[in-house]
Amino acid sequence: MTIQKLFIIIGILSLALSYYRYYMKKGAGFFLNFCQYFLGLLFIFSGFVKAIDPLGTSYKMHEYFESFARDGLAALWDGLAHFSVSISIAMIVAEIVLGFAIILGYRMRWAAIGLLAINLFFLYLTGYSYLSGYCLTKQAILVPAVLLAILFLAAFVQDHKKRWKVLILISLIVLLYFLYCKMGGGCATCAFDKTKMKVTDCGCFGDFMKLKPWETFYKDIFLTIMSLYVVAFSHKLTNVLAEKRAGLFTWTSWAVATLFCLYSTYWAEPVVDFRYYAVGNDINEKMKEIRPRKADFIFIYKNSTTGEQKEFGMNNLPTDTTWTFVDRKETVIDEGEPAPINNLRFEDLEHNDVTYSILNEEAESYWVVCYDVNKTNMKAFDEKIIPFAKEMRKKGVNVYCMVGTSSPEFDKKAGEHMDMVRADGTPLKTMVRSNPGILKVKKGVVLEKKHYRSL
Repeated sequence: MTIQKLFIIIGILSLALSYYRYYMKKGAGFFLNFCQYFLGLLFIFSGFVKAIDPLGTSYKMHEYFESFARDGLAALWDGLAHFSVSISIAMIVAEIVLGFAIILGYRMRWAAIGLLAINLFFLYLTGYSYLSGYCLTKQAILVPAVLLAILFLAAFVQDHKKRWKVLILISLIVLLYFLYCKMGGGCATCAFDKTKMKVTDCGCFGDFMKLKPWETFYKDIFLTIMSLYVVAFSHKLTNVLAEKRAGLFTWTSWAVATLFCLYSTYWAEPVVDFRYYAVGNDINEKMKEIRPRKADFIFIYKNSTTGEQKEFGMNNLPTDTTWTFVDRKETVIDEGEPAPINNLRFEDLEHNDVTYSILNEEAESYWVVCYDVNKTNMKAFDEKIIPFAKEMRKKGVNVYCMVGTSSPEFDKKAGEHMDMVRADGTPLKTMVRSNPGILKVKKGVVLEKKHYRSL
């Protein structure tokens, strides 16, 4: 699935609903109804795919907060990082509830303002993610935050005739600031370099769909404009259902979404696994490059006799000793497509690379995953994991305890019953949304995956 296909599908559904609403039920305006349904459907879908795996969203929010902390106000962002799970659940539930409220026309003005708030929040995050590749100044980070906050406050203007005028005025100020940044050169300190981008994946659709930073930034600009339009003319939109019935549907969606998020976060593995370590996937295959990167190299040489500088291709480099190498230019022909899993490496306690041997074991083995032992549920580890590991060892089955961060005490306890393996915490917490969690693997193929609660 691509963002283009998703937008086309939601666009077709929105057109059908708009046609019915406008021509059969005498709606407010075809385009206004289209924006209403497009935003509602998209946010319900976006919230749902994230509700399947709220921990994945919380990890992404934690990554954003850590990046913000490096640019200032570290105490604030570090504090928010501690509540990344709660913030993620609240955000996911808000997306779903506001999506239903927008479609049903329930408390339309407040629903539209709430949706605008989420869009502005996403716009800032994705703009920061993408534009940080230009080495943004502190001014370029703080001023947009203030302008977007003012734009949000403008949505509260009561008089609808004044509201849309104020929204247009502040939107123009935001646009002028971005034009100033683009043309004045006062917001960036370097040419665009994708390696300098702070967060390279927004997590807008969880692991269901990965978007490049510029794709998601332009997507959020589009959705913000649409949200502003709905806010400006929300007074024209009426309930699809009676007020009480629309309220019942909306608040029911809140209860169901909240319970589902809590279940997916604290009780079980995601009901649908979009990750590369899903049951049935071959990790060895996922570690192979999909399409190699292609680049053309131009080499610059200087003639020591004449002082002339000249460019040469890879196949016609000078052999005359009067030419000396000066520099090299790279022209990317094809960015290629890297391996889906490119950060997995297993080491034993002596720092020997054991990745290949573990991923190619002929017999089944079990991986006990504890991405951070400081956050591991030690009661579950002692009462469920260790007895399980003892039983498997009696049967001659290999059991590995894979840790990102550890301690001598933990290593000693776990090492009596399992083979200790070190790995980076990022792939470990991607493997299983449980700490501890267990994978059953054979020759790199994931056969089964369990949350410690269901072990």
